Amino acid sequence: MSATPWALVVGAIVAFVLVALVMPWAIRGWRALGRADREISLRKVHQGEIARVGGFVMMAAISAVAFRGLVGTGELSARHEWLSYNPLSAALVGALLCGLVGLYDDLVGARARVKLAVQLSAAALAVFGIGLRWPALAELLGPLAGAEPLITVGFLVAAVNAINLSDGLDGLAGGNVALGLAVVLVAALVQGQPDLALGWVTASALGGVLGFLAHNRHPARVFMGDAGSYFLGFLLPALLLQVTPVRERLAIIDVSIPLLVLALPLLDMGLTIARRAARGQPIAAPDCDHIHHRLLARGFTHARAVLVLWLVSALFCGLALLNVLGVGGWWTLTGAAAGMLLVALLLGYHELLRRLPAFSGEQLIGLRDRRREVVGLIAEIDRLAEETRRKGQARDGAGDPQRARWLEMAPELAPILARIGVPGFELRRGGEVLVKAGDEARAWGFLSLPLPQGAELRLALAVRLAELQAEQMMLLERVAALLADRSAADR
Repeated sequence: MSATPWALVVGAIVAFVLVALVMPWAIRGWRALGRADREISLRKVHQGEIARVGGFVMMAAISAVAFRGLVGTGELSARHEWLSYNPLSAALVGALLCGLVGLYDDLVGARARVKLAVQLSAAALAVFGIGLRWPALAELLGPLAGAEPLITVGFLVAAVNAINLSDGLDGLAGGNVALGLAVVLVAALVQGQPDLALGWVTASALGGVLGFLAHNRHPARVFMGDAGSYFLGFLLPALLLQVTPVRERLAIIDVSIPLLVLALPLLDMGLTIARRAARGQPIAAPDCDHIHHRLLARGFTHARAVLVLWLVSALFCGLALLNVLGVGGWWTLTGAAAGMLLVALLLGYHELLRRLPAFSGEQLIGLRDRRREVVGLIAEIDRLAEETRRKGQARDGAGDPQRARWLEMAPELAPILARIGVPGFELRRGGEVLVKAGDEARAWGFLSLPLPQGAELRLALAVRLAELQAEQMMLLERVAALLADRSAADR
């Protein structure tokens, strides 16, 4: 492969065409396998069965094009010593490992601790085994530079999960990653001696992501799934760590470049961890209070919410690019910090600290009391799940084990739902009411959730759907998963 800037354009085009052309066939193959999106969730903002195969196609195409340039007899491969303490090798190998565990999760389902363990292993292999480093961080730490590899591992894992959490609207995560890759590509080309190997991998990734976005724009025909978000979530920060400004700057300015590019996903993840911890929710438990959910709740259309978040991400990437070009400095860091604070305030995250109505809509309670209530309800739901699981074998011979399980659960589930703000509920199948509990007289309205095998959960709500608090929605999803007999890792 000829090592010229024009070769990067060819690589990007090849990756784009591969992904764009193969995607329709991959979607048909996914459906032929019988894979369906059976997630029971109040967080869904899409309708219908949408294949989660986009990440696999991107991972395969980007890796093929990138390796084709770096392994062989061309000029690029002559400059690249494969797996010999080379940061590009570390980026690709780590991204592939993360992408593979994400693919397994898309196909089968994996527990959060398993996925985290693989992410940590991939990051450790890239940093300690193949030589990926964050030189600017080591310079910034000075006498504590020995901690740089551990911090780098933590940053890579954080970035993987930040990109994964941001993948909530059509085109959102893909667009954010494309903007970040554009920063890396420009940085690779503006050097006095252009880093064409870094540019080749980045151009291949950028072309593949744009090919995916051709099918992922709203309304999406395909999702990237965990395979795509994990693969890109590792590849982008690993490439960002290899970006150097065109002229020597303060170490903190250099360190800020990858942080600025990933500012929006990292902000969303930080707010997610903070609010879940404050509310008593498990950190890994999903909710519907991400930045994109809040934009939708404020009346933004799907497409407009994505456009606004793309523009915000582009602003942060622009600040990072100014630092790369040697124009930015402390003012870019100050502006980024002020921008993140403004985003959090405009979206109302500061209101998490105020007193909220109890789930029943009566007295006001503080954050500490709310957290204690949520933790207690989660414990009761988990205890009920464990009890029904132990008794499950005794029901295997029953004529209708599912109905027997529901009837057994109903007396204990009714008071739990009443505390959440659901005074009554019904379980139906084929138009027949199998189980009914509680009192629907106080209901403002009803919410129906589909369950497996054509069943339906009908909840009597004490408040309007728009007034449901994030904790209520999370607890209702856990109840629905309990009734559906789904494990946490099962889609």
